Amino acid sequence: MSEAAAPARALASVLDDDERDRTARFRSPVDADRHRVAHVLLRLALGRHVGEPPERLVFLRRACAGCGGPHGKPYLRGHDVHFSLSHSGDRALVAVAPVPVGVDVEAVPADAAVRDVASVLHPRERAELDALPAAARPAALARCWSRKEAALKATGTGLALGAAEPYVGTAARPAPVPGIRLVDLPPFEGHAAALALLTRPGTA
Repeated sequence: MSEAAAPARALASVLDDDERDRTARFRSPVDADRHRVAHVLLRLALGRHVGEPPERLVFLRRACAGCGGPHGKPYLRGHDVHFSLSHSGDRALVAVAPVPVGVDVEAVPADAAVRDVASVLHPRERAELDALPAAARPAALARCWSRKEAALKATGTGLALGAAEPYVGTAARPAPVPGIRLVDLPPFEGHAAALALLTRPGTA
């Protein structure tokens, strides 16, 4: 992390006040650096994509799908571009697309966490996990959760309405999801990652 964090701190001037405030709330310097790196990367990627200096980009948020508050899916003022950011530990992913997109990276959880997290999944996903050998469940859960979060980010729903839907499966390949193209990304060591693109207009 130190190799990425040092230049990210030097580039932190591209962040806005809200991003700096959120970074400052982390108690751990390591977590603060990870958050800073991810948001600097997002600004650099978007700035290059839309042809604007990254520090001039203005992020706004849509209404929350759960409560209607001003903390829903972020969007870029003045540009018809869709994006998604995810980071887990020292891994970060940025996706930029012409259609609503979601990306997610998840660390493979500890064995003890599997049952607690699995309890909020779709009943078929819980059954699939239960049918696996115990040693295979953490990786399967990470696959499932990264797919789930990517899909929910693409639709703009997030976890406001729970994590049972959509059914994305725990197997080696994602289950088909109506209106969404969902793919697993090449795995990082100890992590799972997924990308979702909306294929049905008007669902986000």
